[in-house]
Amino acid sequence: METKQVRFETWAVVELFGHNQLAGKITEQVIAGQSFVRIDVPKTSKCPAFTKYHLPTAVYGITPVDEDYATRMADRIQAQPINDYKHNEVINEIIKERLTELTTKQLNY
Repeated sequence: METKQVRFETWAVVELFGHNQLAGKITEQVIAGQSFVRIDVPKTSKCPAFTKYHLPTAVYGITPVDEDYATRMADRIQAQPINDYKHNEVINEIIKERLTELTTKQLNY
């Protein structure tokens, strides 16, 4: 008897260790032979859409909800794709370089 593998996919609010929450579309993804929980957080009023991967051991709760509820929760949670000080330094450096490039192009016209 052959067993059909069902793809896990749902909109949900995910509770993570460290009292963190994310809301979005949840799937399972294997990376380098290891299974991860993939959370595709939708665009909110203050943040672009982004994807986070967590090991299942970092998750202590998944509450399935519909897409509308997950999107509204994502807007209230206001999670950021990258929120570490060192990442902010790199992002600021990239922004400065892009602004310099744009300014240079405008001056050359």
